[in-house]
This record gives sequence, C-alpha cells and structure tokens, in this order.
Amino acid sequence: MALAKYACSALAVITLLILGMSNSYAEQKWYLLRHFEKELGDNPKLTEQGHSRARALATYFRYIPLSGVYSTDYRRTQQTAADTATLHKQAVVTYAPSEPEQFIDEISVLSHVLVVGHSNTIPDLVRALGGEAKDLTERDYGRLFIVTRDGDSVMTQSVIIPF
Repeated sequence: MALAKYACSALAVITLLILGMSNSYAEQKWYLLRHFEKELGDNPKLTEQGHSRARALATYFRYIPLSGVYSTDYRRTQQTAADTATLHKQAVVTYAPSEPEQFIDEISVLSHVLVVGHSNTIPDLVRALGGEAKDLTERDYGRLFIVTRDGDSVMTQSVIIPF
C-alpha cells in the first residue's frame, strides 16, 4: 500500500515537471529592430555610430540565446546584425521585406530570433506577431522591440541599444 502511494506521488511530481517544462517551451520571443545609423546614398553602410551600436547589440545578446538572426539584404541591416550573429556562431539569414506574410509565417513558429529591418517594416512585423509598436521615423535608431508570447498572452517591451 505504501509503495502504491509513493508511486502515485512520484507520478504526480513527474507529470507536474513535464507540464512545467512544456509550458516553458511554449514561450516564444522575437527581438526586432530597425538598422542602426546609416550613411547617405544608395544601399548605404552604417556610420561609425551605427557600428558602435551594433557592437553594443552583440553585448546585449551575449547571454541571451538566439536560434536565428534575420536581416533584409541591405548593407545597413546586414551590418547591424553581423556582430550578434558572429557572437552566436550563426549566419545572418536574409528575408524579403516585400513578403511580410511569408516571413511572419516562417518566424511565428520559432523563438529567440533577432530580426533587423527598416523603419517602415519593423513596426508592422511587431504588430503581426501580436505585439504593439508605434510607427518609426527616419530618425528613430536603437529601439529593440521584444515580443513575448506565452500561450494566448502577448507582451511587448522595448529597450534602447546605446552607442
């Protein structure tokens, strides 16, 4: 009788542990930001201030695991993502900003991904993931949106990456 009671208790503890672990895996996080400060011209690269902020971004992510780093195919976005991708020993995966629905379908099943885009695309991506974001202007640099989904609950945070 005591053995059966112990087995039931052990089974209950194991079940709770499994449920608790599956709930922690249910949480998804997406990190989205506009590229950092850019030079002028067609397909410009980052300014020194932009490169400084990109290094600060990598420092921000040094203890945060990432399963993917995504960027549009422009110098400024690729350079914004490069240091973080290198730190995590990952390649920067290019996505097409002109196909946001396809991209959202791709990343909505993932978690802990960094997405670098543009002032006219990042707020829409944040909102498509269920988060909240105001539109960005051409002068808005450094705001990292963190969208967290846990079951039906979605929370949006934002931090400024310094330079």
